Amino acid sequence: MSKDDLTNRDLYEKLEEIRRLMNTQLAMFKLVNEQAIETARKEILALDVRKKIFEQCDNKKTVTQITQTVFPGEPLEKSQPKVSYHLAVLEDYGLIDHRDEKGQRYYYRKRE
Repeated sequence: MSKDDLTNRDLYEKLEEIRRLMNTQLAMFKLVNEQAIETARKEILALDVRKKIFEQCDNKKTVTQITQTVFPGEPLEKSQPKVSYHLAVLEDYGLIDHRDEKGQRYYYRKRE
């Protein structure tokens, strides 16, 4: 074997070792982040009212309809700001999203 062959083989082995290490680190990174995301999700949904709001996000209800379901009988001007706040929190954490259609905003869950 020539000196170049040894160098190429050594280089290949080192690159393979680096690839394995990176795959291992990537897998660990994903695992840690998935656990952190799941922990954050549980904490965010720990509030009963927020969980109820989250459950209403079915891509068919507007904020008004969600408000009427979660706070039945309560005046909209009092309860809708609360629902809007919790929807914003849920959206900020990536649990829900919305679509706009004909001047209405419909909310839906992004992940279960």
